[in-house]
Amino acid sequence: MIISISGVGGTGKTSAAKLLAKKLKYKLIELNKLAKKSKAYIGYDKKRKSYIVSVYKLKKEVKKLNKKYPNIILDGLIAHEFPSDFVIVLRCKPKVLEKRLKKKYKWPTKITENLEAETINLIGEEAMEYNENVYEIDTTNKTVRQTVKIIEKILAGKGEKYRAGKIDWLN
Repeated sequence: MIISISGVGGTGKTSAAKLLAKKLKYKLIELNKLAKKSKAYIGYDKKRKSYIVSVYKLKKEVKKLNKKYPNIILDGLIAHEFPSDFVIVLRCKPKVLEKRLKKKYKWPTKITENLEAETINLIGEEAMEYNENVYEIDTTNKTVRQTVKIIEKILAGKGEKYRAGKIDWLN
């Protein structure tokens, strides 16, 4: 089984993925680390101070790992772009997210882009293009443990209310 945990920076992806992997005894694959280790880059974006990942190359690496580890959790901003049994998109209200991002990033461009992406639900919309079983969890006022409990409900087939497309910050 492949479970992808995605969302913009500051929503709690890595924390949730680590705890979930530990609880389920699944192999955790942090896509940023895998990209670095396997040199799955096509360039560097100076403005955003980040490498540009080759999703194609990274998919090949994940496929290799999935043969070795049948149950994996993919963690990362682009995790929703990978074929998965379940895609969990973590979301956070923009005002709270902004505070989190200001602690995490020092450059305004990164903060602005993440906030814009969250406001228009860029990750959720993309996820629905790539996969069928897409769920969204609002992590604004949730602990990591609470978020993981919701993910466990989803995996057990009791998460219909978390189906993608139900969170709307504009209403």
